[in-house]
Amino acid sequence: MQRDEAPASTLQGRPIKPAVWDAWAREGRTPYDISEEEMRFLVHHTSGRYGQVAVEAGCGIGKFSRRLRRLGYHVTGIDYSVLSLQLARAEGYGPQLTYLYADLEDGVPSDLPLHGVDLVVARTVVPFLTKPVEWLQQVRDLWLTPDGQVYLVVPIGREKPLQPGQMTQTDIEVLCSGWQVERRDTGGLARIILRPSTP
Repeated sequence: MQRDEAPASTLQGRPIKPAVWDAWAREGRTPYDISEEEMRFLVHHTSGRYGQVAVEAGCGIGKFSRRLRRLGYHVTGIDYSVLSLQLARAEGYGPQLTYLYADLEDGVPSDLPLHGVDLVVARTVVPFLTKPVEWLQQVRDLWLTPDGQVYLVVPIGREKPLQPGQMTQTDIEVLCSGWQVERRDTGGLARIILRPSTP
């Protein structure tokens, strides 16, 4: 059976401009509430220990970053919406919870340690990246510690045209190719833990 989806090397996201993220932050919008079921899935399938380093890529107004901090991580939230970061900081920050302005498309932010991140979180962000597969490869090769993990939340689209921020099941399979995968789908969302495949 032929498939017309793009191969892994050319899977394209659907980027939006920072002004859109700013508008959503102004509305206080958080895509998809953080449920206790989601937190249980994350805790059960990750090897987090108190004091490990977590990065939330596309942290928005910081709700999930604050949840990670309460789990004991030292957290850096990254976003390129200035307004989102202002709102996140207004809810509190400090040595174990910091926020960083950066565009994920520009490579590893200089403030992050190479190979020094235990957990990278990207909730509903990856479909908006220009080259999501390449971004994940960079996370694996430059961000993660040897035992590091990635937690993704990806809205699943079942109809064409996809809504902004969605991926098809085939897109998600392409995204996860080459990783060890733990996945649970609920409420139209794919919740995914990725670990680098062992050689």
